[in-house]
Amino acid sequence: MRVLYALALSAIFLAGSVFAQSGKIAGRVTDDSGAGLPGVNLFIPATLQGAISDLDGYYTILNVSPGTYALRASFIGFTTQIVEGVRVNIDQTTTVDFELTEDAVGLEELIVTAELPVVQADVSNSQLNVTSDEIEALPVSSINSVVGLQAGIQGLSVRGSGSDELSFMVNGLTLRDERNNAPYTSISLSSVEEVQVQTGGFNAEYGNVRSGVVNVVTKEGGRNQYTGSAILRYSAPAQKHFGSRADDPNAYWIR
Repeated sequence: MRVLYALALSAIFLAGSVFAQSGKIAGRVTDDSGAGLPGVNLFIPATLQGAISDLDGYYTILNVSPGTYALRASFIGFTTQIVEGVRVNIDQTTTVDFELTEDAVGLEELIVTAELPVVQADVSNSQLNVTSDEIEALPVSSINSVVGLQAGIQGLSVRGSGSDELSFMVNGLTLRDERNNAPYTSISLSSVEEVQVQTGGFNAEYGNVRSGVVNVVTKEGGRNQYTGSAILRYSAPAQKHFGSRADDPNAYWIR
C-alpha cells in the first residue's frame, strides 16, 4: 500500500513539472456570422497534436512544447485556414481565433500570420521569455549572461537577493550545486529552446520561492533533419592544474 501511495505522489509531482514546462493553445472557431462552429479539426503539423472544437466553437490544445508553430483549422464545407507564427511560451496560453468562410466552390486554403497581444490576460506575474533565436542574437555565452541582461538582475541576484534564493529549473527539475546550494547553470546555450525569467508574483506551483525563477526548456530533436553547432575557445598557455592534486581529500571543492 505504501508503494502505491509513493507512486501516486510521484505521478502528481511529475505531472506538475511537465505542465510547468509547456504551454497551451486555445481559442474559438466561428463562421461569418460569429456563431461558433462545433466539430472543427484543429491541428499542429509539427507536433501532431490537435483538438476538436466543442458545441460553442471553443477548443484547447494542451501540453504544447515552447516554440513557433503553424495551426490549421479544417471543417467540411468551409475553407481550410492556417495560422503561421503561433508562439507558445512556458506556462502560458496562446489565443488563436478562427473565422472560417463557407467553401461552396472548393477554394484553396487561407494562410494568415499570428500576432502576439501586447497584454496577456492570463499572466499575473512579472516575467520575460527569451527564445533561442533571440539568444543567438545576444552577446552572451552562458545562461547566467542571458539572465543577467534582464532588468533588476545582477548576475543571478534578483532584486538584491543571493543566488541561493533563486529557483533554477531545467525541463521541470530544479538543479542546485550540492556543495554550496547555488543554482547549477552549466547548460549549453545551443541546446536551449527558451528561457523564462520570473521576478515576482510567482504561481503556487513553484513553492517557497524568495527572489526569482529561471525556467529553461531544452530543444527537441527533429524528425527530418540533423543540426549541430561548434564552439571554439582559446586561452593563453598556462599551468595545466592549479591547487591541490586530484587525489587530495581536500580536492572535493575543486573537482
